[in-house]
Amino acid sequence: MMSDKKTRKLMCNVSGKPLFASKDYFAKKVEVAGSEDNLYKTYICKEVKTLAKKGYTISDIRESVEIYNNYKCTLSDNQLKEITGSNTSLRINNCEQPTIGVIKTDPAVRKFLTKILKK
Repeated sequence: MMSDKKTRKLMCNVSGKPLFASKDYFAKKVEVAGSEDNLYKTYICKEVKTLAKKGYTISDIRESVEIYNNYKCTLSDNQLKEITGSNTSLRINNCEQPTIGVIKTDPAVRKFLTKILKK
């Protein structure tokens, strides 16, 4: 069970990023995970979780985030999907693509441009 330490260290199972959790926060995480062992086996950091929910694979995520101390991920893509609850594949509208805008010309300017281009 939990010891009397003020903080507990959790390691992201994808990136190896450490999290020093307060006693209360750790207890809340254990309650959600079901057990302390299960929490250690399934904990992933917020940055990884966000990318996983967008449908990225572990290899894609590991290329995008900092990997701490050459951490070796032991999770599979399917396990990551189970942990994050994202059973979706990557969709085009989830990709971070630049937004294309349409610039409208003021009617008075358009009239002026049309007039001078005819000359």
